[in-house]
Amino acid sequence: MNELRLSYTGLDILQALEQARNYNAFLTDLVIRGAGGRQPVLDFGAGIGTFSKLLRDKGVSVTCVEADPSFAQALARAGFLTFRDLHEVPDDSFEFIFALNVLEHIEDDRAAVKLLGAKLKKRGSLLLYVPAFEFLWTVLDDKIKHQRRYDKAGLKKLMRAGGLTVSECRYADSLGLFAALAFKMFGDKNGDVKPSTIAFYDRYVVPLSIILDSLSGGLFGKNVYVVAKKD
Repeated sequence: MNELRLSYTGLDILQALEQARNYNAFLTDLVIRGAGGRQPVLDFGAGIGTFSKLLRDKGVSVTCVEADPSFAQALARAGFLTFRDLHEVPDDSFEFIFALNVLEHIEDDRAAVKLLGAKLKKRGSLLLYVPAFEFLWTVLDDKIKHQRRYDKAGLKKLMRAGGLTVSECRYADSLGLFAALAFKMFGDKNGDVKPSTIAFYDRYVVPLSIILDSLSGGLFGKNVYVVAKKD
């Protein structure tokens, strides 16, 4: 995956998010719905294995791709078949691939999507969950080396450029949009986020945000996700 230029430095945030039960449950359910019972699934950019482990606990067989050598070794020790580079994954080998908060770290996202599509079997699906809206950009994005944020139109265009057909595209975490704006105006100027802040957000904001998402129809949010199929 070196060719895809993945850069990530937010280990402290990954570790704090590992304890975010509501947030993790939401994303785990999103993956399970997207997979629709298809196994095994490929976790692209598995990180410290938060979602791979949660999915395995629910009976889902997960294979991982993780470029960071220490993370990859830890995933292998935890019992996951782990590739260091997406190029190592055989073409046409998975019916479902997901990447949660990964694509925004990759310099050439178009090449990444095209390569992910090549790893899908015919009629397989790709789920991508990424941060939304450039106007929400803060020093936190700089700190964890985001390359960009997305909107629905751009994400759909990216899928089509990768030869995939979009079946669903929605914004998520509607209340998070306002929280992100507040962080942009009043947050730490160094981009630091305390674990206690993440815990508060997960406990009180995420459940309300999920309800508002269902009421708003996914019209806006701090994040955006897409499910696209290989025809």
